[in-house]
Amino acid sequence: MRIAELPWYDVPELVSATDAWWSGLARHLRAAGIDRVPDALAREGSYLQRWRHPELLLSQACGYDVLYDSADDLVPIATPCYRAEGCDGPRYRSIVLVRSSSPFRSLESLRGSHLAINQASSHSGTNALRPLVAPLARNGAFFASVWESGSHTDSLASLQAGVVDVACIDAVVLALLRRVRASAVRGLRPIACTESALAPPLVTSRRTPMALQVALRTALRAAIGDPELAAARQALLLRDFVFLPGACYEELAAFEEPALAAGWFELPAPARSPLARGEAVSRGDTAC
Repeated sequence: MRIAELPWYDVPELVSATDAWWSGLARHLRAAGIDRVPDALAREGSYLQRWRHPELLLSQACGYDVLYDSADDLVPIATPCYRAEGCDGPRYRSIVLVRSSSPFRSLESLRGSHLAINQASSHSGTNALRPLVAPLARNGAFFASVWESGSHTDSLASLQAGVVDVACIDAVVLALLRRVRASAVRGLRPIACTESALAPPLVTSRRTPMALQVALRTALRAAIGDPELAAARQALLLRDFVFLPGACYEELAAFEEPALAAGWFELPAPARSPLARGEAVSRGDTAC
């Protein structure tokens, strides 16, 4: 059996909607001639381990993962278009949040504050913030501390609890939580938003044959227009897919450049980032 998962926005309140979406998509995958399609999504264990598995049929990853850490393992298949504030077609943003009761009124007022990021390899929680803050840094410093929380929901919880002062949160996460878990964003307010970037892509193993990649896109086109899946798509804020060359995700490297050029390294870089090592970023070699 092949492996499938949809880990990115699979919050507990939306498990049934995600499963319904997968059930319908699996039907279209089989109709497209794909064999050994799993009946259920994988959720146990590490998605990072599954990304390295040659039998990975479908997952979702951060564009930053596709560009750097998992570039040898994953191929982008499709870019989702979400119905969420801050999203436009296949592009999304992140929202910089503080507590409503805090004194912070501008990005510059955050100097010396404590930041939560979800993880170093996240574009939405880390990389998207770089061009906003880098021009404000002095002698390579801006924040008093940067704490890696592990997830956007953990960043929000630490912000609400006063453990940190600010967090940069994926706009799709915010929109979903406002619908299904309003308490997770209560008492918080936006102070800025980031520039837009391509949304987290659906991916498959780099070992997936080209014919199977084509069949995956065929099934996704069918599923996005299937009226029987309308309720699941609405619950997941999923509107459409676009099919772009994987090389398009190289645009995320440009978010790093102002920070690195200014000597601002407070935010951790992904382990394999060529820019973090001062090397040139290759162009055009990740097209799917």
